[in-house]
Amino acid sequence: MDIKTLTSGALIKHPSRGLLLGTGPFRESAEPPDSGPAFYIDTFRLDDPRPWKIPAALHALPAEGNPPPPAPEIRWTEPSPDTYAQVFAEMMEQIAAGQLMKSVPAIPQFGEMLLPHTPRELILRAISSSPSHYPYAWWTEREGFCGITPETLFHQQSRRLETMALAGTARPEDEGVFINDDKEIREHEIVAGSILSRLSPFGSVTRTARSVLNLGTLIHFVTYLTLESDEQHTPAHWIRLLHPTPALGSQPRTENTLAQLDDWRSRLRCPLHFGAPFGFLEDGDFFCLVGIRSLYWQGQRLALCTGGGVVASSTLTHEWRELKLKRDTVRRSFHLP
Repeated sequence: MDIKTLTSGALIKHPSRGLLLGTGPFRESAEPPDSGPAFYIDTFRLDDPRPWKIPAALHALPAEGNPPPPAPEIRWTEPSPDTYAQVFAEMMEQIAAGQLMKSVPAIPQFGEMLLPHTPRELILRAISSSPSHYPYAWWTEREGFCGITPETLFHQQSRRLETMALAGTARPEDEGVFINDDKEIREHEIVAGSILSRLSPFGSVTRTARSVLNLGTLIHFVTYLTLESDEQHTPAHWIRLLHPTPALGSQPRTENTLAQLDDWRSRLRCPLHFGAPFGFLEDGDFFCLVGIRSLYWQGQRLALCTGGGVVASSTLTHEWRELKLKRDTVRRSFHLP
């Protein structure tokens, strides 16, 4: 099946079922279907009134498909640090006042893909990425997005829920310094502790020790958590409980801090779907990714968005460099110039 010719589609890599492709026309619903497959595709704000996208057909794709087309020419525009610096200063002011422990500004870099290439080719590049990542995509005739994320929001099988804390970032060659970096450790433990506290009221939670996940181009601290829930809950319940984790949201997570984060993201022109949950449901099994390491398009116009956690020990120079490091990593993952 030639993805480039599909006018609409949804794609996800499932941990046990491999690559799954949903093809249209799609039926959109506020609730998941009683039977059959459905994709969950929402904004970061969780404000899509019909986030369940039910495909006309579902296809299993081979793990290794056709090689991606030749690299397209993309004219990138360097992002300006001015608005980011203002947002960063506002975050640090609130952290100093004790109103915030952490927040995550996200800023895009814009580009133009030159014809005859089209952004839908990016989906083929996502599929051929590292096996340690999860490709995902959603597109219509004129717009869409795709990504290659290492992060899962959760995997629900009946009353068992598996999730992860993924926060703290460095280059692989800096691992010796990274494992003792107080700022990176604190950022990670804020995320892991928050997830643990959210899950604990619902049953028995176990967590692994903090470790380093090496993804080739970047390393992160990772902690895995498993919940055996006392009761059965819907995927929507867990999505609203866990999204956004402090790896992409704010700590503490309140209506005020999330509204402030939404304002910061808007001012930075962050795409609405960056960091949003992206999931797949069938036969009671719901697998949900965190939509990062992604590219967004309208027509030939592209946006490559990355975010980074700001805590009390953050500095503007370090955070700006980390955002560039992440952008470069995304481009390498897509084999893009």
